[in-house]
Amino acid sequence: KLCSTLFQVFLLLVAGALSAPQFNPYYTGAFVPIVSQHYDLNPDQSYSFAYRSGDGSARDEVGTPRAPGPEGPAVTVQGSYAYNSPAGPVQVQYVADENGYQPAGPNVHPAIIKAVAQQVIQLL
Repeated sequence: KLCSTLFQVFLLLVAGALSAPQFNPYYTGAFVPIVSQHYDLNPDQSYSFAYRSGDGSARDEVGTPRAPGPEGPAVTVQGSYAYNSPAGPVQVQYVADENGYQPAGPNVHPAIIKAVAQQVIQLL
């Protein structure tokens, strides 16, 4: 009986050890500091935010409410993001409104811009 009890205690200890969270870092690269950041939410539901980091990545965005449409309230969003990829710097500006997401910039393939334009024409 003592052997059975010890075995049960052993199994409980093993089960506890196996159920404990394992250390698994999501990112193992160098720490990248945030150099600047801001976020503003206004009473009219417009907003703006931005950040810049020490590795050159950045993001800016401004959201402006517009008149509600058939699907309810809507926001026009304008912004940009930038980062350094192994192939070189990436910079994208965008607008998202009733015509959909519209990216622009030197890193946006012309076929993407053409496809977005065609979809907008089809919606009209």
